[in-house]
Amino acid sequence: MNQLSENMDKEIHGNMKTYEYVFQYFSDQILSGEMKIGDKIPPEREIAEKLGVSRNSIREVMHMFEINGLIECVQGSGNYVRCDPQEYITLFAHMIITLMDIGYEEILYIRIGFELVALRQAITNVEEEELEKIHEALLNMEKAETREESVFWDQEFHKRLIEASHNRMLILYSSMIREITNRFISDLRVKILSTQEKSDELGRSHWGIYDALTNKDYIAGSVAMNRHFEIVGNELFS
Repeated sequence: MNQLSENMDKEIHGNMKTYEYVFQYFSDQILSGEMKIGDKIPPEREIAEKLGVSRNSIREVMHMFEINGLIECVQGSGNYVRCDPQEYITLFAHMIITLMDIGYEEILYIRIGFELVALRQAITNVEEEELEKIHEALLNMEKAETREESVFWDQEFHKRLIEASHNRMLILYSSMIREITNRFISDLRVKILSTQEKSDELGRSHWGIYDALTNKDYIAGSVAMNRHFEIVGNELFS
């Protein structure tokens, strides 16, 4: 890009840095619906000429989108819009949670909200195969020979319940905090399992949630869910 073009670029962009201008262009394309999942993105040269910026600026932003899971580079074919940001979003959310020093008390209440909504929608939307997977998690939780196995299947039970809601926003948001919620489940479950009475009570609450799903009974399910989190909360605040 020559000096004249650079000056024009600065004038067009105002106070925005070039990469911010390019980022805004792509954001607007996605948010307006001009770019949809599966669409092929025009060549870098074409976009650079359209925006009056260097190809390096386009490449930098495209690389950032690729890292974030919004763009896929197919060798020999080009760049395509995709939507697989889970890994990046989860990492980013976990860093924010850590920096904000968000504790287990806040995690407990967001879990209660997420899972009661998931339960309500899962009762309507759960498929037979998903119900079998939730049942599998319960059976494996009971058969677990180590605490690690028990924790894993507890985590799977709650993950599969949320997935059975078929609510993509709920699944997305719960996945963003999955690392911290998994740690929450691990720490609290280990404490609860140290007492047989509490362990049995927690198991009954899990089975109560499952039974409510099979019977499509939200009232019974919400009672079991609230009892589940009451047990967890008592252990957390004790």
